[in-house]
Amino acid sequence: MFNNTLHGLYLRPMSDIEAVLEELGKFAPDVCERGSPVNPGLVVDFEWVKWLKLPADYRAVMARVNGFSVMGNEVYGLRGPDEPASLEAVYHREHVEVQVPQPAYLVPFSPDGGGNFYCFDTRYPSNATGSCPVVFWVSNYRYSEADPPEVVYPSFLAFVQEVIIAWALENQDYEGNER
Repeated sequence: MFNNTLHGLYLRPMSDIEAVLEELGKFAPDVCERGSPVNPGLVVDFEWVKWLKLPADYRAVMARVNGFSVMGNEVYGLRGPDEPASLEAVYHREHVEVQVPQPAYLVPFSPDGGGNFYCFDTRYPSNATGSCPVVFWVSNYRYSEADPPEVVYPSFLAFVQEVIIAWALENQDYEGNER
């Protein structure tokens, strides 16, 4: 029988990840930029230095497509702290260099284009999937324990399916043509 766990984490069925990757592959190269597979050492380094675990679905997608952008909506990949649009650099900037820093457990992985971010809330990994909720962080708002950032998606894959893929296809086709 197939064991769907890795180090005690339940792995999302590959069909979900494959479906998202297949859908991203339908976009024309001039509207969808995709990075090469991530160097696994960058994942280990980031998690070790930050004392957190990236969601399993994010790690699985990055193993195939290390960061991507569809019609301007971007997901950061792991490319090292010297790359300004990398997960490492944005994490540092949003935790150290801003007036309202994010708590250490949030990982900003996608900008909204207005200075705010979609973030992984790594405090609440799902035992079933190894993923974690996605919250929306308004960069100039001072959140509190009583008023935390809003959970907007249950997982990274749900975020990609709606924000990156569905929103891109609302008014345009896979080639970027207006509908």
